[in-house]
Amino acid sequence: MNSQHIPLLVDVDSLRSKAADRGFELPTVIWDDVCSSTNDELAGLVRGQSTLTDFPTDRTRQIATADGVDLAKVPGQFSVYGTDHQNAGHGRLGRTWTVPPRRSLTFSILLEPGAAFDSWGWIPLLAGETVRAAIAEAGVPAVLKWPNDVLTTDGKKLCGILARVEPLPTGPRIVLGMGINTRLLREDLPRESASSIAIETDTDGSEVAHEDLLISILSTLIPAYRELVEYDDDDFSRSSVGCEVRANMVTLGTQVRVERPDGSNLFGRATGLDASGDLIIDNDICVSAGDVHHLRPAEDGAGSGSAGMEAGGRR
Repeated sequence: MNSQHIPLLVDVDSLRSKAADRGFELPTVIWDDVCSSTNDELAGLVRGQSTLTDFPTDRTRQIATADGVDLAKVPGQFSVYGTDHQNAGHGRLGRTWTVPPRRSLTFSILLEPGAAFDSWGWIPLLAGETVRAAIAEAGVPAVLKWPNDVLTTDGKKLCGILARVEPLPTGPRIVLGMGINTRLLREDLPRESASSIAIETDTDGSEVAHEDLLISILSTLIPAYRELVEYDDDDFSRSSVGCEVRANMVTLGTQVRVERPDGSNLFGRATGLDASGDLIIDNDICVSAGDVHHLRPAEDGAGSGSAGMEAGGRR
């Protein structure tokens, strides 16, 4: 372990101990003072491009593992990779996302849903709901925006979520990454449409405990994910977790413009979530990917007449 002059924002041994107290195990926890992207770093371990025996010299790192874990092998399910500063993070559709050091809670968790798993769309939705609940517990009322954002009740972004699938011969792995604006001050904000827990609670940020926030997220995310994987009904949206997602998703019932990956636009009213977690537009079109823009009332009439015409959906 490298020497460190400033304690990391999350203590890996403490995190594993708190997880055990809550009834679940984190087989491996890695925490760096700085890295490019927690999703990239964890994906590299999954693909075997690096191992935890390759100890970096350009950063401070802590690792805590369960007994018997081999650092030369791919980390197991629910392993966590986090950092105090992600300097080349990814947003949706290839965008970059960076914030000042030690001002956000940034981490990725590894999931192993099994070869038969087909409910991929629910993964970021579950993550969003668990982050929303943890942020609310920290004193900031929040809502969900489909498919992967957590917002303040007045629409400012608090958290972005990005999931990527890594195919392996033994079955797919999902690297699920989250970046939560925790200690950002107003002058730190990357854009006016963002906010942070510190800003919303009117504190200097030092009172936001990253380790407590993280354990709150994991203690609800892991059971929710297990329910998803084990669910034997065709429509997970009717499950208890699915109902919580719908209840807290401000997108539903809203007139929207969906910007599709090919650049085309779809206008309509978001009316529900289907069995796969896709967004249903006008009770007719299912959208599995895209950037959703909530339209102001003045824009409603202009967009609603074009529903389904500019971009294809699954009917």
